[in-house]
Amino acid sequence: MHPIQRQLRNDHHHLQLVLNCFSKEIDCFDFNAQQDPDMEVILNALDYVREYPDKWHHPAEDVIFNQLLAKKVKESKLIKKLEEEHNKISQETEKINQLFRAAAEDCIVPASDLVESARRYITLQRTHLEQENEIIYPLMDKLFGPDDWKEIEKKIEIQNDPLFNKPSKREFTQLYHHILELEKEREKES
Repeated sequence: MHPIQRQLRNDHHHLQLVLNCFSKEIDCFDFNAQQDPDMEVILNALDYVREYPDKWHHPAEDVIFNQLLAKKVKESKLIKKLEEEHNKISQETEKINQLFRAAAEDCIVPASDLVESARRYITLQRTHLEQENEIIYPLMDKLFGPDDWKEIEKKIEIQNDPLFNKPSKREFTQLYHHILELEKEREKES
C-alpha cells in the first residue's frame, strides 16, 4: 500500500476515534447523564478536526478524487458529491465550533441546540467516512498503479497528524489521553 494511501486510511480510523470521543461527551448533555460534558475535550476535538482533517486530509483526498475522475469512473457522481461534502464538513466544523465556544464562554446556548447540532455533525462525518471507506478507497486500490501515485505525490506531501503521531500541542495531549481511556473502556466492555 502506498504511504499516502496508508495515511489516509489511518486518518479515517483516527477521526472515528475522535468522533467516538466527541459523541460520548455530547451524550453527557442528556438529562439522565451521570457526568457533565468536558467542554475542553469537546473544543479540542473540534480544533483537531479544523487543524488536520479539514486542512490536510480533505485536500489530499480531493487530489485523489480528481485523479479518479480523470479515469472517468462510473462512481464520478459520488466522487463529486464527496468532494463537495469536504467543503460542507469544513463549514459545519466551523459552525459547531463557534456554537460550543459560545457555550464555553457562558453565552446562553440551549443544551438541545448543542446536542442536535453535534449529532447532525457526527452523522455527517460518519456517513462521509463510510462512503469513502466502502467505495472510494477500494476504487483507489483497484485503479491506481505506481504512475498514478507518482502523479499524486507531486501534489500531496505527507503531514504529521498532530494528535496521533506526535501529540505536540498541550490541548491535543489531553484529548489523546481522553481517547485512550475511552478505548480502554470499550475494550473492557467487549
